Amino acid sequence: MAGACVLFVDDEPKVMDGIRRTMFDHVGEWESLFAANGVDALDVMTQRSVAVVVTDIAMPVMDGKALIIEMYERCPDTVVLVLSGHWTASVSQRQLGPSVRFLGKPIAREQLVAAIREALSEARLPKLSAPLPPPDRSLAQSAEHPRLLDTWVDLVEKG
Repeated sequence: MAGACVLFVDDEPKVMDGIRRTMFDHVGEWESLFAANGVDALDVMTQRSVAVVVTDIAMPVMDGKALIIEMYERCPDTVVLVLSGHWTASVSQRQLGPSVRFLGKPIAREQLVAAIREALSEARLPKLSAPLPPPDRSLAQSAEHPRLLDTWVDLVEKG
């Protein structure tokens, strides 16, 4: 889906370097954006419309779980892929619900690219035309922030 943006969120420089090298071969299919943590990712999303977010879970400042919970609230049409060596698919589903797709680390390049292509085919870009409002910096504390837990409960009840 040319013109779509895919945001990669990971704090490990070697992982990000590998992703950058892999994504270089797919410049014509989508634009790749990069962030080192959840707060940086939300900052990027205030400036750009993002169709797919590929995020790690264990990161400093704002972890992937807190990022995803905030994204559920602020941009529900963005497709989320969890790329983690710390979780499993069942943990991901229990913690974040069935709409988040899980990819385990390490992952083959072809598998990552295929997952992104599939996610882009499901992304509803017209609803992503406007950037997000600026992020709530208080969310950077932890995934156990009371507001995040309330949001998760609200999501489950509305689900």
